[in-house]
Amino acid sequence: MNNEEHERVGEKEPVHARDYLRYLRKLREKSYMQFTIWTAALLVGCAAVLFARLISASQAFFFTLFHGHTYLMTAATPLLFVAATLIVQKFGPEARGSGIPQVLEAIDRANGDKVEPPWHSPLVSLRTAAVKVISSCVGIIAGASIGREGPTVQISASVFAFFGRMTRRVLPQVDFQTFLTAGAAAGVAAAFNAPLAGIAFALEEVTEGAFGRFREMVMLAVILSGIAAMAISGNYLYFGHPAVTLTPNLLVPETLVFGIVGGIMGGAFARLLAFPEVFGLPAQPWKRALYCGIICAAIGLLTDGASAGSGYEVTRGFLESSSIEEWPAGLGIAKFATTVLSYLSGMAGGIFSPCLSIGAGFGFTVAKLFHLQNFKVCGLLGMVGFFSGAIQAPLTAVIIIMEMTDEHSLIIPFLLAAYLARRIGKVFMPVPLYRFLASKNQKG
Repeated sequence: MNNEEHERVGEKEPVHARDYLRYLRKLREKSYMQFTIWTAALLVGCAAVLFARLISASQAFFFTLFHGHTYLMTAATPLLFVAATLIVQKFGPEARGSGIPQVLEAIDRANGDKVEPPWHSPLVSLRTAAVKVISSCVGIIAGASIGREGPTVQISASVFAFFGRMTRRVLPQVDFQTFLTAGAAAGVAAAFNAPLAGIAFALEEVTEGAFGRFREMVMLAVILSGIAAMAISGNYLYFGHPAVTLTPNLLVPETLVFGIVGGIMGGAFARLLAFPEVFGLPAQPWKRALYCGIICAAIGLLTDGASAGSGYEVTRGFLESSSIEEWPAGLGIAKFATTVLSYLSGMAGGIFSPCLSIGAGFGFTVAKLFHLQNFKVCGLLGMVGFFSGAIQAPLTAVIIIMEMTDEHSLIIPFLLAAYLARRIGKVFMPVPLYRFLASKNQKG
């Protein structure tokens, strides 16, 4: 080997060494990122369960007090409304309301600032998450009509943001949006025990701009082709089923009714939350909370406490019952009113579960008034319709209900009701509610 060949070999060796070192560095960075995501996701799951149990205990405490000392608890409700609101005002204003608009706002801000993303944004901080937990629990004890799912999303995003800040010290190039989006989706999945719903939520709400362009076309194509196939071949399973069960027909009348009702009522619900000026509530936070608390307390007294909380217990009770005769026909409207007022009071609390309960209430009421035998299906269609009309996330609505009830045979009626409700809901709220609230907060 001459000198020229030695020189050529000597030049290649450092190149291979650099490639190998670069490969090891990328592998180390990838492993560190995966470890961080896994750790954050596991903590989110644990936090969601603990928060759910805390809310459940607070709900049980309220019902114990309400049924044991009804009038005393009714008198205390407005004061507890004020307490839940002032906790937010004093210690964490970003914890107000659902929490999902705040997460969307944080994601939008991160997208707008590529140089220095808001890693320390109070919208997704552990302090805000702590205030969220405390205010939500006080609100539940007060008898407010709020849920834990929206707060869980903000809490989860805050946990992921915390790990994102830690990861940034080692990997400065990490994307803040990625952590927040993953945290939001993980929060939905953990809150409802519905992993597919978490993915759907991330697609519809967080990345709405990219997905929204073809969402309606995809849904309409799936609905129409599904209806045609079911009309010809029936509702069959491709590989069969070991047990023979009765499968529902297309439920066209019920589906259309709850698609229309859900769109109108859900759209009106979103409109009221987006433009609270129509109520003429006081500007001072404590006065506003006091007024909302007084009205909610009165409604709670009239409904024997059924309008308080997320509505989960009452709704599940009738979904598992064999009769609808005991259903109070006005509970859907009462739940609608208390949820709007609880949200506008300024405390922390979500609208995910209350929306499902309101929808189920309308479904049960229609089934009772018109003596429909399939009242449980009506309740489920009401859930899908109202949620889709209010939140304008039809795929999330369908997947959540399917995952929570295992009623996959109703996929086509669910999709049709959700599609119709969203189209009608857009007449009331051209911009989806969470997106509107997030942009309103940014402008404010």
